[in-house]
Amino acid sequence: MKTKFRSFASLLVLVAVGVMLLAGCGGGSSSSSEGGSGDFASGAEAACKKANGAISALGIPQQEQVVTYLQDTEQLIERLHKEVAALGPSGTAETAYVEGLEEAIPVLTSMSNAALSENFDAVRELSAGLVEIKLGELAEAAGLKACAEVPVSES
Repeated sequence: MKTKFRSFASLLVLVAVGVMLLAGCGGGSSSSSEGGSGDFASGAEAACKKANGAISALGIPQQEQVVTYLQDTEQLIERLHKEVAALGPSGTAETAYVEGLEEAIPVLTSMSNAALSENFDAVRELSAGLVEIKLGELAEAAGLKACAEVPVSES
């Protein structure tokens, strides 16, 4: 039983870190190769700040909250993607960032489904997939500082 609890505790940490990296799009480098275009950049920054605040407000989930946490996060990222895509990215870096958000959505869906099935090994593996998308680097390349920030949990 202790092994299962430790495994689940590890899962919670990985899920929280993976989702925070995704939602805040953090983990990028400190250089920017392309400044965001005016309207796109300001709109994307506002959308990211809003998403970061909502992710922070979710806190770190307890065992019984993991499925809801993942589903809520998935909805937030879907909304962020729609808002940012609707702004009409014009540059290569902006387009890559929007595509990265789009790529993350099915990963979150798969994580939610795996958690519903109590397949925590799959959730853990999928969480690593979120990090591999490297949204922080994509956001910074597009000059989107708020989108590259990792939200800080409120709990």
